[in-house]
Amino acid sequence: MNYHKKANITLALVFVFFIGAAGLEHYYPNSFGISLIYFVSEAALVGGIADWFAVTAIFRKPLGWGYHTALIPRNREKVIEAVASMVQKELLGLDMIRSKIEGIPFIETLLKYLEKEGGSHYLTEKLTFYIRGYLEKQDTRQLAHKLAEFLRDNAKTWDLTPKIQGLSGWALEYGYLDQGLDWVAEELWDKASEGKTKKVIVHYLEEIKEEKVANGGAIFRTMLGFIEMSDGLNLDDAAEALQVELLLTLRMLKDPKHPLRFSLKDTFLAKTVELGRDSQVKEKIEQWKEAVLAGAFFEEFLESIIKAICVVPAPSTFSQASEPDALYRALHPYIDQYWVIVRENKVFQKMINAFIADTLCQVIKNEHDLIGNIVRETLASYTDQDLNQFVEDKAGNDLQWIRINGSMIGGVVGLILFLFLNFVYNPLIMPVIREFIQIY
Repeated sequence: MNYHKKANITLALVFVFFIGAAGLEHYYPNSFGISLIYFVSEAALVGGIADWFAVTAIFRKPLGWGYHTALIPRNREKVIEAVASMVQKELLGLDMIRSKIEGIPFIETLLKYLEKEGGSHYLTEKLTFYIRGYLEKQDTRQLAHKLAEFLRDNAKTWDLTPKIQGLSGWALEYGYLDQGLDWVAEELWDKASEGKTKKVIVHYLEEIKEEKVANGGAIFRTMLGFIEMSDGLNLDDAAEALQVELLLTLRMLKDPKHPLRFSLKDTFLAKTVELGRDSQVKEKIEQWKEAVLAGAFFEEFLESIIKAICVVPAPSTFSQASEPDALYRALHPYIDQYWVIVRENKVFQKMINAFIADTLCQVIKNEHDLIGNIVRETLASYTDQDLNQFVEDKAGNDLQWIRINGSMIGGVVGLILFLFLNFVYNPLIMPVIREFIQIY
């Protein structure tokens, strides 16, 4: 049962009670108790009717009475503006919204979510996915041309020496240096094992022999002739021995644990450290940089890189999960580095959280009037009946309690007045008034 029915039932009971009391008052006019009940019920009925009229007049015209009734439909513009202003300035004021936003741990919540998803690995996977998706939608040749133009315009201010040093350390840490040495050793092995390599060695030895013969004396040429006649100097056998020795050396280079491999890596790193101290080397690096950027093959190289990035690695035969590709391996060290910094630096987190809160508050401040406009537009679309129903849904119960309280307060006031009239006014005050009137 809603409060509207309760108020109507209360008023109906008071009315029935009044009718009964009026009937008893007619037959027993001198009964003090009946007079008391009649007086109190009358006051309660008057209070209930008055409050029913007042509450009903807010929404419609009670009993057709049109003077200062139907207040909400009559003043709908003022009501809509008051509700919109209350929502915008009080319920959703800027200060209240800012206090709520500043209490939200944006960065902490975000870090917890990312940590749950995998942290830096999750971020790297997402970034790799979006980069590859963007590149797949672009024309690789046109994109390579734009990238090359950008690099040519900005590379003049780039010092490659520290970049090469850092790249060398990164390649060593993540195994790319070993992969490069393996590739070089494999390519050299293929070249060295070819038949024409032996011919090149023979040709080289013949040039050395001719040079020695030309620069040597008669005795040297005579001795060399005797050696060749006795087959003591066979350039084909020497070339074959050198080719075998070269292949053995390359096989040692392919062994990751061989001292030659370690020596070559140490020499490489030592030379990269010395790059920053040698001005001539730095100058040559700059010349090489300019030559590479100006070359026609530079754009072709960038295009091949873009195409390689767009290729998604296929899952392995024994596992559905694919190995991290080159783009992932290139991005992950940097993302992991910044991930650790953000996760452990509480001051930085507070700065980011404050920045997010300030940005949101600024956006809300710029668009704060939109709250009131939405309320105005929504309420303006309501009919008078809908607007009445809207207010009744929000404050209807309290308004119906006003009606119930009207009957109750009316009855209490009636009781007080009855007691005052019978025990104070009639026996004490009224005789004094009559005596005063008779005298004057």
